[in-house]
Amino acid sequence: MTTLTINTQRLLEAFLAMVRINSPSGEEDEMRTWLVGQMNSLKLSHHTDKGGNLIVDVPAHQCQHNAILVLSGHMDVVPPCLNIKPIVEEADGDKIISSDNTTVLGADDKAGLAPILEAVQVVLEQGLPRPALRLIFTTREETKLGGAQDLEDADLKANFALIFDHTGKQGVIINEAPTYIEFVAECFGKSVHAGIMPEAGVNAIQYASRVINRLHLGRIDEDTTANIGFFDGGKATNVVPDLATIRGEIRSHNQATLDCELAHIETVLKEEKEKLPGTDFTFKTAVAFEHYKVDESLPAVKLVWQSAEKAGLTPQFIRTNGGSDNNIFAKRGLPGVVLSAGFIEPHSLKERVKLSEMETCTRFILTMLEEFSKNEF
Repeated sequence: MTTLTINTQRLLEAFLAMVRINSPSGEEDEMRTWLVGQMNSLKLSHHTDKGGNLIVDVPAHQCQHNAILVLSGHMDVVPPCLNIKPIVEEADGDKIISSDNTTVLGADDKAGLAPILEAVQVVLEQGLPRPALRLIFTTREETKLGGAQDLEDADLKANFALIFDHTGKQGVIINEAPTYIEFVAECFGKSVHAGIMPEAGVNAIQYASRVINRLHLGRIDEDTTANIGFFDGGKATNVVPDLATIRGEIRSHNQATLDCELAHIETVLKEEKEKLPGTDFTFKTAVAFEHYKVDESLPAVKLVWQSAEKAGLTPQFIRTNGGSDNNIFAKRGLPGVVLSAGFIEPHSLKERVKLSEMETCTRFILTMLEEFSKNEF
């Protein structure tokens, strides 16, 4: 195997530069401009699509086939994420990067972007073997995978994708994720003065509460979870409320269970309506993303596993109950797996990442590029 030399200081500096750039979902322009500057310095062809996604092509070198491998991560960060001030601390011969506890760090997903960038720089500088690469840096991943949904078909015409967007140690290979459905139930009643004539009113909050009390929430089974995230209604304490709104989600790896749970919600709405004359409801659902499962026997998946072992990692297949751009890639015909970017406690003020994890991620990428260059996938 080729000796891999990583510029650790450059990796760290790139990560710190990126997390200092404000890039909340839908406002990734500055982040993309910085990345474009990096691509220009490497003389790589790139373009930006209608969704603000940055797509970069890296030519193959010492490769024995014409297959295209996608490396991907997202540019946006969850709030609070403005004016992030990264803190670098020494610990046990390593460097731990965190925020100042007033914002997230933005390691989700800039700890994925930095190793991709470093790996590309290394293979170009050292003339290392690699397949043809397509880098896809997406927008609005944290808001229902919006950027990935806007990708052009031509940019997804590749053979396999590696998405660096998960927490924990390197070696995790996520090859299955659920369908995610959001739902909104509007529960209607009749408004009257609560003190003068309450018996003439119909309390929409009472109706909605009775509905919620009968729903299946939390972990329903090994495949399925459900949650009510928002509940609101009412205008004043002296007004019987005529509207209460329930907003929630269901995630499942099993379509039959999803269908059953959605039917259950609508049944409960109807039954409770019959028990409280004068009530009514609307029930709407929207699919945010769909289930995928990548076959472990695919040549590309085997190459990821073999590369993990060659990189000194302990590979393991897991399924997640979260979503990623890979849900969109898979639905549109591009198979792939999600790999760890090494960050810990994402979406919180305690989010952090070790420099050693980003180094390991970079070495893992370089190992995969060598293996993918030698074997068609």
